[in-house]
Order: sequence, then structure tokens, then C-alpha cells
Amino acid sequence: MRRFHRDKGGFTLVELLVAAGILAILAAVAVPTVANFISSSHDDAAAAELSNVQTAVDSMMADRGLEAVAAFASPGTSDMTIFPSATNPLSDYLRQPTTNGTYSVTVGGTVTQETTGY
Repeated sequence: MRRFHRDKGGFTLVELLVAAGILAILAAVAVPTVANFISSSHDDAAAAELSNVQTAVDSMMADRGLEAVAAFASPGTSDMTIFPSATNPLSDYLRQPTTNGTYSVTVGGTVTQETTGY
């Protein structure tokens, strides 16, 4: 009987613990790095969306010959279909009516981002 067991291969407990320790170290290094990538990608997405909203406001003002616009009520809104009024919807200049973040617009047309939506 011993002859059959002697030829069987396998891992010892020490080898399994070493492999688990190595995987734990790799995970400890990788998780914060991935979390930083996700955070920076959210920041980049928010900055890009802010730029899109500002461009839409600028385009609307230029197309309609406006020097001033009705600003959003505070706090800001993510519903871009209500800006600046029902007769002049900003949704004509944006691909979607709502955005991830919350934005306010000054009377001069400057857009500020209050929240990123992430």
C-alpha cells in the first residue's frame, strides 16, 4: 500500500501557504493602484463632462445671440432640459438631457460643477 501513496504527487501545506502569501502581497499592492486609476478616471470624466456642458452653453448663447442667460437656481441641477427655459432648451446642444454631475450657470454663461455624480 505504501508504494501507491509514495508515487502520488501533491503540494505540501508549506508550499500552499507560501503561494497564498505571495498572492496576498500582490493583491495588497494591486488594489490601491486600481482604486487610484478608478478615482482619476472619474475625475477625468467629470472634467470632460464639465467641458461639454460649458461648450453647449456657449453654443446656445452664440446661436441665439444671448449676452446673458437665466441662471439655475441654487443648488445646481443635472436636468439640462430645463435650461434656461422651456422655449430655449439646452438639450438641443447636448446629446443627453441629464448629466452625471450637478451644474450651475451664471448669468454670464459660466458653468460651474457642484458635484461630479461619481
